[in-house]
Amino acid sequence: MINGRSGLLLFVFCLFLVLGLLTACGKKGDPTLKAYEKPSPPSNLRAIQKESSIMLSWDFPEADEKSIKRFHVMRSKDGDFEKVASLEKNERSFADRDVKGGRITYRVITENLRGSVSKDALLTLNNVSPPHPPTGVSFVVDTDSVVLSWQSAGEGIAYAVYKSEVSGKYPVVPLNEQPLKDTLFRDAFDAVKTVYYTVRSITQTDIIREGPPSQELKVDPSALVPSPPRDLRAVPTKENVYLVWKESPETWVRGYKVYRETDKKEGFRLIGETQIPSFIDKESPSTKRHYRVTSAGPFRESSPAEIRNVVLPK
Repeated sequence: MINGRSGLLLFVFCLFLVLGLLTACGKKGDPTLKAYEKPSPPSNLRAIQKESSIMLSWDFPEADEKSIKRFHVMRSKDGDFEKVASLEKNERSFADRDVKGGRITYRVITENLRGSVSKDALLTLNNVSPPHPPTGVSFVVDTDSVVLSWQSAGEGIAYAVYKSEVSGKYPVVPLNEQPLKDTLFRDAFDAVKTVYYTVRSITQTDIIREGPPSQELKVDPSALVPSPPRDLRAVPTKENVYLVWKESPETWVRGYKVYRETDKKEGFRLIGETQIPSFIDKESPSTKRHYRVTSAGPFRESSPAEIRNVVLPK
């Protein structure tokens, strides 16, 4: 039997217990469904193909990264999706390498901290065969430029030009900011460094596709020969012989070398160099002589311009 005093004590104890539980629940806050909502999916899913690799990229607000755990990339070729990658929450791209031809669908989803996943971001590519590389790629050095040219790879094909100082190793970004519609590209000529070029074909339908590289071109300044001086003339006086000619068109010509022959047995001897298209031979022209002038490139000289039988006029 519980007497009146014991019953009162039991009532007070239960009251405090209930109030304590209510107070504790109040501290935690009312449970909401927000924690169980699906996370936001990635947006603006896009792709660029380079040879047999497809680079996927997408957008996701950086401010929302704290509520997610990772991204999952799925791929389907025959209707069934397989997971090909799980990426950290701060990543926004994935490279799918060695892709074969055909139809491919990608889906990228977000997983939050509770394991819930978002709706799909889907992208279907109907044909993943890259375009063929251009052929007949060649170059000429024109004044202060390297001019690349190649044969057309077909109607609707555009082109990207890549440049490197190391054979076979090229940057990700081409020289041209926009795909080229013409089969010609002009680049500044470096008269000191050897550089390499390659050209890739580009098609743009559902995505941008870039094919394999063309044959590599090597532009070596040491192999370049400048054009010879033009219109070489001599003006002899009693004390000197003044030589003048037209400046070489190549801006990479470093100067000119002047040779003189007064004795056929000795042949032509270098008598001076100049950076301007003129030269003064200060040896009095008492005897007949012949002159040759060459353009001097970074490494090699041009063929000579020649003027013969220069003598003091009577």
